[in-house]
Amino acid sequence: MRELPSNVDADAVIEVGRYLDDHAKSTAVSISEALRIVRRRVPISTVGDTWLEELIMESAATRHLAILLDNH
Repeated sequence: MRELPSNVDADAVIEVGRYLDDHAKSTAVSISEALRIVRRRVPISTVGDTWLEELIMESAATRHLAILLDNH
């Protein structure tokens, strides 16, 4: 994974990890659903959706999970 910037929202990173750890291995990770759930769990986040999408995709790829690119 890439280096995280110093001003990153650690709570958002933790929630992405938790979401992906709890995600079923047999189904693809929906980017739009992941964004919605992470944003709901961490409502006050200083990171943008683009950065969060990249984090979700990189984290899912590291876990060898399929990704459903359905956000746009």
